[in-house]
Amino acid sequence: MPQVAAEYKKNHTGWDLAVILGENQSYGQPTLSYCKSYASQYGVPIDKMYLDWGNQYGSFETLFGSVNPYVQSDGTFALPWDAVLDGDNMEYMHCSMVGPYQSAAAAVNDLLAD
Repeated sequence: MPQVAAEYKKNHTGWDLAVILGENQSYGQPTLSYCKSYASQYGVPIDKMYLDWGNQYGSFETLFGSVNPYVQSDGTFALPWDAVLDGDNMEYMHCSMVGPYQSAAAAVNDLLAD
């Protein structure tokens, strides 16, 4: 997370950032106060932060209802979880669970080089 936030601060011409906060430090529903604290801790503009907690499944309910997180065979995945989409066509370019890039920042840099 800090790497992508740092890249965004340096130069975000041609790309945008969305940080989706699905749970708090206790794996529960995040509050607006926690969201603001998280954004401040990682240097993320507050207008790039989104809370995603649903009544049926809890954390990341909306996101993972639309984007495959590529969970491991035992159903787990690691946080922080990164994904990069190509804004021109919404192609799923990178996911921290499967690559193909070493990092989300590398995927963003490759897209910007095109």
